[in-house]
Amino acid sequence: MRTRMLIAAGLMFGVVVTVAGRPPAQSTAPAPEFVAAMERGEALLKTRKYDEAIREFKQANELQNKQSAAAFFGIGRVYHAMGAYKTEAEACADGLKFVGENKALAASLHNQRGMALAAQAEKNTDKVIKEAETEFRAVLTLTDTLPIASYNLGVMLMRQSRDDEGRTALQAYVDSGARASEVALAKSMIANPRRAREPFAPEFSFTSFDGETINSRDLAGKVVLLDFWGTWCGPCLAATEDLVRIHRKFSADSRFVMIGISSDPPQDKGKVIDYVTAKRMKWIHVQDSPQRPLHRAFDVVKFPTYIVIDHEGVLTEVKQDGQSRTRLEGWGTLMPGAIEDGLKRAMKRLTSSASSPDSFARLGAPGSSLR
Repeated sequence: MRTRMLIAAGLMFGVVVTVAGRPPAQSTAPAPEFVAAMERGEALLKTRKYDEAIREFKQANELQNKQSAAAFFGIGRVYHAMGAYKTEAEACADGLKFVGENKALAASLHNQRGMALAAQAEKNTDKVIKEAETEFRAVLTLTDTLPIASYNLGVMLMRQSRDDEGRTALQAYVDSGARASEVALAKSMIANPRRAREPFAPEFSFTSFDGETINSRDLAGKVVLLDFWGTWCGPCLAATEDLVRIHRKFSADSRFVMIGISSDPPQDKGKVIDYVTAKRMKWIHVQDSPQRPLHRAFDVVKFPTYIVIDHEGVLTEVKQDGQSRTRLEGWGTLMPGAIEDGLKRAMKRLTSSASSPDSFARLGAPGSSLR
């Protein structure tokens, strides 16, 4: 149905603030060796040294006869950061066997396992969505100090099209007084439950080479093709002729917008402009700043990358290598057809849709937390 999603364009995944850092304390004072191994694991996880972090958490677990719920929680979080969601879920399940009376740790393990299950879902009808819902409900029966579980539960319910229940859970999160980016996301999903089921684009803004300031709200009601490229990138340059043709084909419709986002360093701006001019690339162009806010917003790490955004701000699925994705990466003989197919489907939805284009303007900041 779609590229594997971490809940609505990555809305809920990552280490949630409320459970990040050192795991909740166990009921009895652990041995100093165990504490030291756990602290090393936390430090290594924070610096993304995942293999080493797993070794430290596993060592801590060995020191407690492989029965440390806290160590299993650490192991699960590392696997989550690595994208090994099935193994993460198993680690959390193992941790729950040894959690004892520690309700805070049990709640964190259930929440983490729920994230792992949700991350495995390819479709909103997958069994793991319901299983994730069960995990988040378990959190709420254990504690009222982990309000993110209400957020997570709300998203799971909306992914099952149980929007009224989802709104109730999300409103509970908003009313909890939490001060996190998920509050704005929860409000946006309460207003538009589709945000929980579809991969919405992040907010973005830039100043083009022509000096025009453009943001995502300006693109409400339009189909947008983003081209992340660079003059240093051979495949990007090989794509130029086809991109010029694609732009010429679709630009006759005023509802189509194409944006080239250069990854070239600031000192090469003249080189980019010269190339764009020489090749008659007559669409909007921008050079991302050294901090790469546009690249980071869309999580672009390969070049070229092409992303189609529909009139409501939803990332349009495109076919690559026989799979549905929300982006196309690289260049090859099949790429022009894949881009055109994505654009045609997005334009068709625009033509047939009776929804308001204002929905694009309600985009939330990119998240990576259940993000």
